[in-house]
Amino acid sequence: MNTNKGYVAFVGAGPGDIGLITTKGIECLKKADIVLYDRLANPRLLRFTSKDCVFIYCGKLPNNHIMRQEKINETLVAEALKGKYVVRLKGGDPSVFGRVGEEAEAIAAYDIPFDIVPGVTSSIAASAYAGIPVTHRDYSTSFTIRTGHACKKNEAAIHHKPKQEAIGDTLAYYMGVKGLPGICESLIAQGKASDTKAAVIEWATLGKQRVVEGTLETIVEKVKEAKLGNPALTIIGDVVQLRSSIAWFEKKSFYQKKLLIAKSSSEESVLERYFSKNGAEAYAFPTIKSNPHSYTAEELQLIVNAERLIFASVEGVELVFTQLFKANYDVRDLPRQIEHLSDKTRKELEKRGIHSLKASYDKRSAILIGNEQAIEKQAFSDNLLALPSHTIEIDERFQEVNERLLTENQWETVIFPNKRSIDLFLQEWRKFSTENPMELSFAAIGQSVQEYAVKQGFNHIDEQVQQVLDNQKWKCES
Repeated sequence: MNTNKGYVAFVGAGPGDIGLITTKGIECLKKADIVLYDRLANPRLLRFTSKDCVFIYCGKLPNNHIMRQEKINETLVAEALKGKYVVRLKGGDPSVFGRVGEEAEAIAAYDIPFDIVPGVTSSIAASAYAGIPVTHRDYSTSFTIRTGHACKKNEAAIHHKPKQEAIGDTLAYYMGVKGLPGICESLIAQGKASDTKAAVIEWATLGKQRVVEGTLETIVEKVKEAKLGNPALTIIGDVVQLRSSIAWFEKKSFYQKKLLIAKSSSEESVLERYFSKNGAEAYAFPTIKSNPHSYTAEELQLIVNAERLIFASVEGVELVFTQLFKANYDVRDLPRQIEHLSDKTRKELEKRGIHSLKASYDKRSAILIGNEQAIEKQAFSDNLLALPSHTIEIDERFQEVNERLLTENQWETVIFPNKRSIDLFLQEWRKFSTENPMELSFAAIGQSVQEYAVKQGFNHIDEQVQQVLDNQKWKCES
């Protein structure tokens, strides 16, 4: 009998914006052997996991449960009993309409240890991002959370008739688009005025957030006209009127702009962070992983004996220093002249107390270290020896995520940081979408990259995005 029980962490992913997950939640993801995640948990959070972590998509689409609750419970138990650290990643807070009670009961029945890591609950976050405080001393002294999604067990409870004082000043309904007509009718019947303010918030806290305002009498028709769908939260109460004066998220310079950032390295995308922070729905694609090269003793000896070292990537710096240290070398054994190809690499060397020079390809002998695919395209000569530090591969674990995000969103613009990112983008785009990628606008870092994009068939430059890239604001503000 296997007594090596693992561990389960029920982690609140927050409402969508990846900055709203807790530090403890991120720590759990970093330790995870396996993650079970829902549609409402931002899949970008999966990047915090190790490269060996396994992902399981549980789906949970309205009326289309890809993985039924019983199967989720069974999987949590089975994987934990194998001794694995399992993370159950849930949108918002796992204890607010997140079924954490049912799943934790299943775990507890097998005496498997577990944590419940709270998250920012979606209703409060959605209201805040829409410019609606759920309480205000002039308008609301109470806040009530309700489910707007009927099932056999709660259908009667959704439209029950509480005492007027139990209705609450501000009401939040989760996943209530389909049931919105019944919700509004029921509230009016319970004594709420038909002109009570209401707002429905779709994809809250993300760049694709949309908000529709109305009253209990008009909100249903307005939601239909705007074609809002789940995930959406409905906020009802006088506090909704504050939105006209304190709405802030819509004022972001790239609000509702839908941007893809083409990637050619495994480094986290600075551009994705910058544009997301400024209101865009931004996604770095494709997701890439690096496979490190293990240097032989002879190769390490070549590195320390080189006249010059040229680092072509951040990953190369990390890998070389790690392997040299394990082989009992340290920074004092490195060549006196060390050079870099990019500012990112320069900064990585500075962290290790090394002032490097901008790389120059002259006649002096040198060793070039970096991504194998990238350095093989450099202008080699007899005096330049290339020692690949790692290879870049597509991270196949993100296939489901890429397919869903590329087809669910109407992307407008793609950003190309370098020429290789264009080739990879076109290669991977065609795996997930039948749309013509050349219909996207584009922006590029550097004139040569822009010219290469045009050569590949892209012909419409997004001037707003290109201006940001040209003046390099994204480097300062990310």
